[in-house]
Amino acid sequence: MKLTTTTKIDATADEVWELFAHRFEDADQWMAAVPRSYGQESGERFEGATSVGRIIEMQPDGRGMKASERFVAYDEAAKTCAVRVELIDAPRLFPIDHNSLEFSVVDDPDGGSTAIWVFRAAIKRWGYLMWPMLRMGMFRAWNQLCEEFQHYVETGTPHPRKVTAIAKASSASNG
Repeated sequence: MKLTTTTKIDATADEVWELFAHRFEDADQWMAAVPRSYGQESGERFEGATSVGRIIEMQPDGRGMKASERFVAYDEAAKTCAVRVELIDAPRLFPIDHNSLEFSVVDDPDGGSTAIWVFRAAIKRWGYLMWPMLRMGMFRAWNQLCEEFQHYVETGTPHPRKVTAIAKASSASNG
């Protein structure tokens, strides 16, 4: 499965690249679905990259499924990279084997920049039985992620979905 999204962002390509590539491990600052993320220590570090990748925890308590995201290609000058996403502790019946992302950003002549996201999901054979629901859910989640990124780059503040997710996690831990 492949999704390509082009996002016009009211910020320079340098500002967009700073958040996506140089602060890659900070996904928990802007992704509503991610309560915790942190950098990976071991692996190949590409020239110009500030990390080899990140771990994303999908539950506030750190239990359950996680994603190990590593750069597999990185070009600082061209502001382009590729990331492979391996799932850790995924339920046995989870329909996705792994994901990949190609990301690039360029300055627009009329101001701002354009980010291009090419997301691919390697679906397990039996996952195609769920294809319509899976595609719809992934498309929705992917568009929300791009919107949350755009909002964070443009405003420096989390998207309202992230603010709501933080409040829910806080009330759950206090309750």
